[in-house]
Amino acid sequence: MSRNIAFFAATLCVLSMALFNGVLAQETERDLQFVPVQAVKFGAEEGQVKRGGGAMSLPFFDDFASPTFEAEGGPSELVRWTDSSARRTFNYAIQPPTIGAATLDGLRSDGYPYAFNAESEGWADTLTSQAINLAGRTPEDNIYLTFFYQGGGLGNAPDENDSLVVEFLAPNAGELGWTQVWSALGAEMDTFALAGVPVDNPIHLEDGFRFRFRNHGALGGNVDLWHIDYVLVDDNLDPDNLGFFEVAFVDPLHTLTSPYSVMPWSHYLSDPVSYTEDSLKSLHRNLSAFQADNVTCGFKVRNVVSGVEEDFPNPFSLTSVSPDTTFDVGYYVQAPFVEGGDTLVEANGFVFSDPGNDSAATFEVTLYEDAIGILEQERVGVPDNDSILFVQLFRNEYAYDDGSAEKAYGLTTGGGKLAVRYDLAIPDTLFGLAIYFTPYYDNVENQNFLLRAWSDDAGQPGEELGQNYIFHQPTYFTDGNDVFAYYEYDDPIPVEGTVHVGMVQEQDFALNIGLDKNTDFNFSRVHYQLGLGAEWVLSTIQGTIMVRPVLQAGVEQVFVAVDDAVSPWSDQEMTVYPNPAQDWLEVMWTDAEAPDAWRWIDMMGRTLAEGRWTAGSERQRLMTGDLPRGIQWLVVVGENGRIETRRVLLN
Repeated sequence: MSRNIAFFAATLCVLSMALFNGVLAQETERDLQFVPVQAVKFGAEEGQVKRGGGAMSLPFFDDFASPTFEAEGGPSELVRWTDSSARRTFNYAIQPPTIGAATLDGLRSDGYPYAFNAESEGWADTLTSQAINLAGRTPEDNIYLTFFYQGGGLGNAPDENDSLVVEFLAPNAGELGWTQVWSALGAEMDTFALAGVPVDNPIHLEDGFRFRFRNHGALGGNVDLWHIDYVLVDDNLDPDNLGFFEVAFVDPLHTLTSPYSVMPWSHYLSDPVSYTEDSLKSLHRNLSAFQADNVTCGFKVRNVVSGVEEDFPNPFSLTSVSPDTTFDVGYYVQAPFVEGGDTLVEANGFVFSDPGNDSAATFEVTLYEDAIGILEQERVGVPDNDSILFVQLFRNEYAYDDGSAEKAYGLTTGGGKLAVRYDLAIPDTLFGLAIYFTPYYDNVENQNFLLRAWSDDAGQPGEELGQNYIFHQPTYFTDGNDVFAYYEYDDPIPVEGTVHVGMVQEQDFALNIGLDKNTDFNFSRVHYQLGLGAEWVLSTIQGTIMVRPVLQAGVEQVFVAVDDAVSPWSDQEMTVYPNPAQDWLEVMWTDAEAPDAWRWIDMMGRTLAEGRWTAGSERQRLMTGDLPRGIQWLVVVGENGRIETRRVLLN
């Protein structure tokens, strides 16, 4: 307990100093320095060119809705790009022409910054096309490269001295034949601009022509963002009148439940109608210069366990959609709607079907529209962007966020408290918090915080629940996309109704919690307190803080009531080293009875890996490099039925 006394003494000291200076720190919003990009950002060696099949013929087209980067490993007929340190994104651009964009920033292909010095500037990302056969073409063919671009979007905008450039390759000059043909200076943009670049120089009209995008700016992380979409190279083009005929989705959706994107299945079942969206709206764009008619949409839901798929087409089509505009499409899930004049459209009355168990469920949700687009004109062989798919998860946690962080949130005062409000459907037991931490220039991995939970007092945190004295530190993941770390309360806490969950930090360092900028649940649900004796204050930062309560929720928890260090069955008959571990863990068993088997189990009680103990050995090395990062549980079973359990942090 001495450490905790020191903690609170330090808190009082910090608070006193802040009051003395007449200034209190506050909540902050930061750009990301690092983005885990496994399966999102794909790298390749500079100068790498796809082999086999020869150069592409016109037209060249990509709307970044499909896996078109060579390193993604998608179908070969979809590949449009060779070397690339850019990434395909769906959450950073503001209303792109169609869903998906290529994003260039200050991150390498592995998600790390090009330089850990925030002041470093230079050439950053490159996005290079496959070779295109332009042999025999002439300037009179009116070949153009056209594309849409946006600076910043929901991310950090490029400064006015930053730039986005386009370069063309003269095939007969090799890698020395790159020439800049277009550029744009940095600016914060909330819409996309259209660019058209002629391909009319004879040195480019050869077999093997390529083009690339490059950005010049800060090299210190997810900063100075440029977004590119709807790239087309074709002949007989008029850049002032491209004549697109395309109606497509613009933004992704991520949930059919409300207000929670994730919740326990048993909680959902308590009132499935109220926790299912009354309706959905998807944003679409008519890119053409012509009116669009008979746009028909609907949604499908597939039960992953049973394989059963249900189809819910909209009962009418949209007509008279104006040219070059965005428009909303409504999906009638629970509530009936009035369409047009006084026509009442009956609701689908949809709720998720039984997954066959009481604890978890997974569904695939697809929103679709009838194909209206470039593919219908048989101009290019890429899938039309006429559907979007997301996975609806039910597991033992609540979440508001969409699982993706675009910014970072933090408090900058010692003793600062953060609380996120959740309204529970049914009583349950609170085990811990899943928190998404993101690294920053000032490394705070050694900074302490304590978990906290509070009852509700007229919408803000009230009485503190439980006694929590175990210190925790932020865990940052660099080998997976948007990975949450799991932290346990000292003891499970019975909860019901409205509960506020969060933490109190030790020092004046922002802990950099993920901030989802595509949703906004902070308002009225997130409070912070800047030191002892201060009032609770509502957050004014737009977005959703990525802090999730983890509950029992009917899931069999093999580690319930397990002590922080060892199993309650144990007399220290088993030791593990190192802990935290990375690639391996050494296990020493000193009981007279030999071990029989081992098993790795996650916080939801799921088996991650298992095996037999080496006969006659007191020591066993277990490889952990392939296991998910975070807190996992090692269970060793002896021949006499003895069970030893250890909680291990895998870094």
